[in-house]
Amino acid sequence: MSSTKKSESDSPKFSINYVKIKPVNWKTLEETYIQTSEDIEYQYNPFFINKIQNYNPIYSQYFVLNENNYNTISLNHKRHFQNTTTVFDTETKKNIHTDIFIKYSPLLDPYRFMTGKYKNNTESINLPSPIEKNTENHIPKLSDYNNASYVDNFFSFISSKLLEEHGFIHGLDYYGSFLGIQNRFKVNIADDLEFIKSSDYFLQNINKHFILSKDICDNFTNLGSRSNKLKIKIKDEDESTKHNITAISLEEIEIINDDSSIREESTVVYEKKGNNLSNPSTSSSEDDDDDDDDDDDEEDEENDEDQDDELVENEQNDEDKGEHDENNDEEEEEWETEEDDDDDDEEEEEFQYAYIKNFPIQLICLEKCDGTMDDLFVKKEVDQTLSASALFQIIMILITYQKTFHFTHNDLHTNNIMFSNTDKKFIYYQYKKQIYKVPTHGKIFKIIDFGRSIYKFKGQLLCSDSFALGGDASTQYNTEPFLNENKPRLDPNYSFDLCRLGCSIYDFIIDDDEPDSIAQFDELQKTIYRWCTNDDGKNILYKRNGEERYPNFKLYKMIAKTAHKHTPQEQLNFPYFKQFLMKDKKISVDVDVNIDILPCYVH
Repeated sequence: MSSTKKSESDSPKFSINYVKIKPVNWKTLEETYIQTSEDIEYQYNPFFINKIQNYNPIYSQYFVLNENNYNTISLNHKRHFQNTTTVFDTETKKNIHTDIFIKYSPLLDPYRFMTGKYKNNTESINLPSPIEKNTENHIPKLSDYNNASYVDNFFSFISSKLLEEHGFIHGLDYYGSFLGIQNRFKVNIADDLEFIKSSDYFLQNINKHFILSKDICDNFTNLGSRSNKLKIKIKDEDESTKHNITAISLEEIEIINDDSSIREESTVVYEKKGNNLSNPSTSSSEDDDDDDDDDDDEEDEENDEDQDDELVENEQNDEDKGEHDENNDEEEEEWETEEDDDDDDEEEEEFQYAYIKNFPIQLICLEKCDGTMDDLFVKKEVDQTLSASALFQIIMILITYQKTFHFTHNDLHTNNIMFSNTDKKFIYYQYKKQIYKVPTHGKIFKIIDFGRSIYKFKGQLLCSDSFALGGDASTQYNTEPFLNENKPRLDPNYSFDLCRLGCSIYDFIIDDDEPDSIAQFDELQKTIYRWCTNDDGKNILYKRNGEERYPNFKLYKMIAKTAHKHTPQEQLNFPYFKQFLMKDKKISVDVDVNIDILPCYVH
C-alpha cells in the first residue's frame, strides 16, 4: 500500500446548493403501507400526510428563495428518497435499492401540545413559508430555523456531505427531508403519563386533539381529586430515545457476532449492574400552569442558577468532610422529580401510545444502520477490544466534527451511537501527522440524533431551541442566540459529550467504585470512570454513599459547568487509545480518514 501526502488545499470545501428533485408519490406510499391491527384501530398510517413541502426555514439562511422555487427544491445530497426501499442517485440518474430509516420528527413538543402550552389555535396549523407572512394560527417555533428538528436535519445533511465529498466513513448517508401535517402522530407516553394526566387541558382534550390507546384509557376511570395529582413535568430523553421516534427498534436488530479470533485475547464481557442511574435528563423547568409565562420561566431559571452555585459549594464541603451533609440533601431534593424505573434491561419497555391529530412533523430520511451501542452492552457483546475500537471511533468522529463545524452534540449516550456492519478489517486515521490503525471488529460506528446540537456552518450559528428559555435543555448553557446577559456566560463545552457518554456506560461496567476496587479497574473501566469526573476529580454521577450526586437534568447542567478535562483530543494521550498509534513510520498505508486535510466549514 502507499500513502498520499496531501495539504489542506488538496481537499476543497464542498458547497451547498439546491436542486430540483423527482417528486415523491406520497399517495402510493400511503396505500402500500401495511397497517397492523392496532394501526387500523387508531387510524394510524405514517404516510397519511397533508401539506407536504420541501422547504424548511434553514434554507432561507443560505439561499434566496421566491414563490417559484422555494417548494420545488432540495439540498444537493447525492441520493434522494423515492420510497421506503429506493433512492434516486443524482450522478448515475438511476434508482438504487437500499434500506432507509425514516425519522418522524415533531416540529412541536408533543407533551407541551397535549398540555396546552401553545397559546395559538391548534385546529389548523400553518407550516413555515418564506413567502406568506400570514400570522393567523402561526406558532413561532415552526418558523424558527433553530427548531430542534431543523437543526437535527441540517447536521445530518452536512455530515453526510463529509461522507460524499471527503470519504468520511462515519458520516450517515442522508436522503432528504420533508415537512407536513401528519394525520396521526404516534408517541409513546408511558414514561410521562403520570405527569401529563394532571393537566386539565390534557383531560379536556382527549378524543378531540388526540386519542389514547385503550390500555391508557383504562387508567382514567378513577383519577381521584386533582389536588392529589403530581405537578406536570415535561420530560426529556434519557438513554432511551426521545419520544420513541429516533431509533431503530432494538427487537428488530440482529447483531452479527465478531470473528472470535480477532478478540481471543479479551474474555471479559461487561454486564449491566443493578445500580442504575435514574433519568438524568428530566427537566424540572415546567409547572402545571397552562399559561407557561416567560416571566415564570425566568424566575425559575434565576432560582435554579442560584441553587447550582450553592450546590457546587456544598458538594465541595461534603466531600472534604467525607460524610453526607443534611443541608445538601435538602438542596438536592428541590430538583427531584418522580424517578423513572430505568431498568430497561431487566424489564420490557412499556408502550402506551397517544395519537395526536393533525400534527406538524419533519420526515428525515437516512441510512438504516444495524444496531446501537446500547444494544451491544445489553446483549453482552462488549469486551476490552471492541470497546476500545468503538470509543476510539467516537473520539475521532468528535475531533472531526469539532474541527469542521465547532460542534457539540450535547446528548451523546449509548442509544445515540449506532453501527453498520462491515467486512473492513481496519480503519486508518491520520491526525496531527500521526497514523492510527484501528481494528473494526466488524463495526463502523456513527453518531445520530442531533436535536440538541450546537454548530456553525458558513458563518451561521445553528443552536437547537432546546436551549431557549423554557426549552428542555434551558440553562445548560448561557450563550448566543439565547444569551441571558444578566447571568454568567457559559459556552458549549467540548468535554461535555464524552462525559455524558461515560455517564451512560458507567453502570454497564462499574458496580463498585470503592478505592480498592478502582485500583483493580481494567482500561475500559478506568476510561469511563475518568470521563465521569469533574474538574476536581470527583465522581459526577455518584456520591461516596452511592446516592446520585446530581439527579435528573441537574446532571447535564453540572457536566457543562464543572467537567472540562475530557476533550476528544486529550484522550489520545492515554494508553487505552495510544495502543492504536503506528510507531513504524516507514510503513506506508492508505489512510481512510485524514482529519489533517479536512477543511473548516465554520466560515
